[in-house]
Amino acid sequence: MNVGVISHRYAKAIYDYAAENHKETTLYTGMQTLLDNFQTYPEMRKVMSNPTVASDQKINLLSIASATDDACMQQAIALVVNNGRAELIENVARLYREVYRKAKGQVIVQLTTVEPASEKTKQSLISVIAQVTDSQVEFHTQTDADLIGGFVLEIEDQRLDASVKEQLRIINYEL
Repeated sequence: MNVGVISHRYAKAIYDYAAENHKETTLYTGMQTLLDNFQTYPEMRKVMSNPTVASDQKINLLSIASATDDACMQQAIALVVNNGRAELIENVARLYREVYRKAKGQVIVQLTTVEPASEKTKQSLISVIAQVTDSQVEFHTQTDADLIGGFVLEIEDQRLDASVKEQLRIINYEL
């Protein structure tokens, strides 16, 4: 069976259980912290896929990494690990965020520019995107001098690259 399908099923089931118990936001925070710790400590991936590490040790490590002692979070972690899917917990956490955002009507927007975007620009984009998508907008900005000019706007899995760097790349390819 496809790892993505398995992870998505776990994420959806965990979200449904958390929603029944009004703990979906608590789990969202815990899953985000867990993902942050997987990025900070990549060794955790090795521990999760190591068959010689006992399940209770994996559960303990993940509980600490999620930085919450919420019973619902502990049950979610135990469910995944005790079913022999500890190596999938990072994917489950990532997909849980997607399931949560979809259920709550949220979209993530990333704007990359050469210079920091003004507040007026940010508010205008948030307003337009919220209206078009009929969703709450979680807006992030970053700067990248390599763009030379223009911007890159990412809305969920869609990308609009209107940077000078991209235009030069296209011209170079066509020549």
